[in-house]
Amino acid sequence: KDPLFWEHVHSVYEKIAPYFNDSRYKAWPKVRQFLLEHEPGSIIADVGCGNGKYLHVNDSVFKLGCDVCLPLVDSARSQGHEVQLCDCLRLPYRDSCFDGVLSIAGGGLEGLLYPIPGIP
Repeated sequence: KDPLFWEHVHSVYEKIAPYFNDSRYKAWPKVRQFLLEHEPGSIIADVGCGNGKYLHVNDSVFKLGCDVCLPLVDSARSQGHEVQLCDCLRLPYRDSCFDGVLSIAGGGLEGLLYPIPGIP
């Protein structure tokens, strides 16, 4: 909950954004499997989606990405993905509106122990 931590995370992603696609382009097998296991029509959130590398997996589900870094959001949008610019701690979604949630290095979300709106 430390604001300085989140400010640091945000600044790091802003700095690496121009180089992000150079090393983050291939989906990890377990994450790919997670996305492929969802029923057609499922709604999946990718919280901290970065450049959207997972948003192309499984066209039979609806995926919504969000990230706090505008250059990465722009990169994902340029690939045709549905992505919102928002703070991953203040998601603009109703509780329990997703069938699945993905967060790979989502700006520190993996270390949180308190509820986030939209994620049950």
